[in-house]
Amino acid sequence: MLSLQTQTIVRVLLRLLLLLLCSVSLAVFAAAVDAEEKIAAPHEDFDFPTSPDGKFGFVTSGDEDSRKIELIDRKSGARSLIAEEETGQAYFHVLWAPGSNRFALMTRVGHPIQGVDVYFRTMGTFAKVELPKLPEAKIPEKLKRGKKFPHVASLDWQEAEAWKKDGSLVVRIVTMIDGGDGGSITATRTAEIGFEGAGTAKIIRKSTITYTTEREY
Repeated sequence: MLSLQTQTIVRVLLRLLLLLLCSVSLAVFAAAVDAEEKIAAPHEDFDFPTSPDGKFGFVTSGDEDSRKIELIDRKSGARSLIAEEETGQAYFHVLWAPGSNRFALMTRVGHPIQGVDVYFRTMGTFAKVELPKLPEAKIPEKLKRGKKFPHVASLDWQEAEAWKKDGSLVVRIVTMIDGGDGGSITATRTAEIGFEGAGTAKIIRKSTITYTTEREY
């Protein structure tokens, strides 16, 4: 039989071991909670809204000679270069799809043209999908009625409007001319792009073009 002194020492050691186990468990739990918060919490340096699942964000950077946009994995901190333009006058905008596995990137280089690219996530990385040529938004000469419109405000300006439930993307194409004494004329067309798998895209629906005219009085 153990002596009274030995029993006391054993009880003390068991209590210390229990306290140590509790401390380790609390530390592991706190680390897990902290990791989840890092994924879910907003990042003040992100330039656009994060992905719907909160796992990815974007940052842009550059100088007068170039600009780039990078995708950041919020859990690992890893960065992936998405696009880079050789001009400081490039501007980006992002539209995430609800499932966080694809996004549309709008890139404006100078004025007045903006294009749309689409990226799909495959095996943990995002790659650009080759898109079909989108229809133009042309303004017929008869709408000008002989007036001059010296300024082109937008020329086949492509804007990703919305991701639909079936995974297709609605894109609006706009051309607008104005200036002089003619007011302005805007041609607007929409196209719907469908995707097969993660690499094939095609136009599945094209709208009738519409025109808006504002006259100077």
